[in-house]
Amino acid sequence: MSESSLQTDISHETGTTDTGQLASTSIPLAIVPAYKHLKQAKDSPGSVPQLPSHRFQYSVWHDLRVVSIKGTDLKAPRIREGPDEKEEAFYSLKDEDNQYIHHNLHGRRRITHQTTMENWEQAKSASFCYQDLSDAYQRKHFQNILGRLRNVEQLYLVDNGMQYLYSYSFPKCEVLNINNNYISSFKYLPSIPKVKLLTMEDNDVDNFKGLGNLKSVEDLYLRGNPITFLINYRQRVFQMLPQLKRLDGIPRLQSDLEFDPEYGDMDDSMNDSSCVIL
Repeated sequence: MSESSLQTDISHETGTTDTGQLASTSIPLAIVPAYKHLKQAKDSPGSVPQLPSHRFQYSVWHDLRVVSIKGTDLKAPRIREGPDEKEEAFYSLKDEDNQYIHHNLHGRRRITHQTTMENWEQAKSASFCYQDLSDAYQRKHFQNILGRLRNVEQLYLVDNGMQYLYSYSFPKCEVLNINNNYISSFKYLPSIPKVKLLTMEDNDVDNFKGLGNLKSVEDLYLRGNPITFLINYRQRVFQMLPQLKRLDGIPRLQSDLEFDPEYGDMDDSMNDSSCVIL
């Protein structure tokens, strides 16, 4: 291939005339048009062409005809409801090889297939953060998933706008992260008899009711909650949780065992809501 023809081919395919660097080499170059496999929309020749992947834009992994992924393989799944057009074209969509994209299951068989592929009952670690639970569909399916996480050991539910979790039980959970929610009391926590690390920063907890139920927790994070402004906050927490090793990332200190008598007896202070503003 001559230098002049190389320059012409490059200019034709890439739209550039800066070929000085390429022309200095004697190695033949195969120029492949980046978009030759794409088709322009029939009714708008000047529009941006659709990528081949647009066929999958509303597909969920368990919808696919050929798939080996289970829910336990997903790192951070999002719960979303597809638009009406998804169902309208569900059983007719085909790929570039003219093969159907989705399975052909209907009704109860389709639901059973989805449940089997999700496999949430076997999940050891699950992350359902930043879900939009203002939507009824997403809220319903989110609650259903939480009810199935019976074997989860590490659970992350950050920034979901949650207020209550007391109706759920995670009997094997050792790590629970519910930062950035609206939980206002320890009484609203789920049943977590084996939890070792509980982080619930930036919630709305303003009292100690229910804290004593956390008999296994060793690391507790409460920063950003109103409770941290209560008088003798650290002393109260360590008295109620004698097994606790760290509070808000700080190990148990000698001062955490010394209740300040200036504010009365410990029993009295446990019942008031006095706070200090620094």
